[in-house]
Amino acid sequence: MAAVKKSKWYVVWTGHNPGIYTSWDDAKKQIHGVPGAQYKSYESPSAAKEAFERGHVHVASQRPRATHRNCILPSLAVDAACDMTTGVMEYRGVDVGTGTEIFRMGPYLDSSNNLGEFLAVVHALAYCKQNGIALPIYSDSRTALSWVRNKLAKTTVARTYGNAEVFALIARAETWLKTNTYPNVVLKWKTKEWGENPADFGRK
Repeated sequence: MAAVKKSKWYVVWTGHNPGIYTSWDDAKKQIHGVPGAQYKSYESPSAAKEAFERGHVHVASQRPRATHRNCILPSLAVDAACDMTTGVMEYRGVDVGTGTEIFRMGPYLDSSNNLGEFLAVVHALAYCKQNGIALPIYSDSRTALSWVRNKLAKTTVARTYGNAEVFALIARAETWLKTNTYPNVVLKWKTKEWGENPADFGRK
């Protein structure tokens, strides 16, 4: 006897039409193209209803900042967040000293955390060059740092209709790295020593 596929319920707090959806296709239509969209999947309709009524709490804004850092200041930090269940990704960059968000992109469909991390670093480099900023840029992704050094994103993510925009951005990022120079150093954020990356979305 074939196993019955387990259903999920999707709560959209911030999107085109906030609510509870029984299919991911319907839910992702509500968050696509919405900056800072807030959403999550649940295993039961009762859990989804309770979460929707309670409202979304943005964890990142409540997380205490690390009290001991030996990172370079001033500097920028970038990070990405990707829902492993849905493949929806977004990324952002912040000022390490103040926590001020400098840019935020997404959500993007059918993606991965590594792609987001790579795009975030290149976005920060391009932003800095455009604005004459020579500050260090931190990322906690070894994969993204490797891809930036090699000017090539060696992703295993399959191309779909949903992620065409992401792959277009990846191609632009690779071209930018191959045709531009920059004074910024791109460094590894030492999470164990300094605490969570300041650009982290707080969704772990």
